[in-house]
Amino acid sequence: MIKMFRILVAALAGTAIYVLVSFTCGRDGIWADGQLREQKRILSARADEIQKINDSLSLEYTALEKDPDVIAGFARKMGYVRDGEKVVKINGLINIDEYHFETGTPIKSIEPYSLPEWFCKVSGLLMFFVTYLYLMLKDFRVKDAAVKKNKVKIKGIPVYDLPQV
Repeated sequence: MIKMFRILVAALAGTAIYVLVSFTCGRDGIWADGQLREQKRILSARADEIQKINDSLSLEYTALEKDPDVIAGFARKMGYVRDGEKVVKINGLINIDEYHFETGTPIKSIEPYSLPEWFCKVSGLLMFFVTYLYLMLKDFRVKDAAVKKNKVKIKGIPVYDLPQV
């Protein structure tokens, strides 16, 4: 009965440690969940930035497609002139003809850090063995104390009063 109790208590302790380590630091644990939430927040912020860029480009596209003044201004920047206009080029000025559209920066998904499953299982097994050894040594100490307590001396000869089986 006592041996079965020792095994059950040790199994409970080992299982509790395995669950605790897996729940906090395992692959699907709290630590990995926090890392994934942070990645989600960053991706959401980047998606908002890209949406703003998309809205800006859509507005610019619509203006280039339908607004004659914008079309004429863009054509002048590209070097086109209307009939009757005269082009005056000034030397020494920096001509900025490059158009640079910001499209956002790519982000790679990063695998969250976590303890491997084998580590969680080994920690549970170690806790099982440590608890079992502790309870076994505790039982030996209790039995040893009971034997010393029941020790009777008769004329210098130690006699032990042990229960009969």
